[in-house]
Amino acid sequence: MSDFRTYTEDEKHSFVAPSCELCGQHRHIVWQQDGEKWIPRDKGCSNEACPQYNG
Repeated sequence: MSDFRTYTEDEKHSFVAPSCELCGQHRHIVWQQDGEKWIPRDKGCSNEACPQYNG
């Protein structure tokens, strides 16, 4: 993910995970806290059949 924007607690709940470039499935996001802000970290595709899957 190239977007380094930080999010508030309320904005976190409306965040839409990006789609995988290969299969279109949503990607796993893990939130990292930075003070009172949050940063979404991409953990790979959520589709087990995709080569970019990171289970």
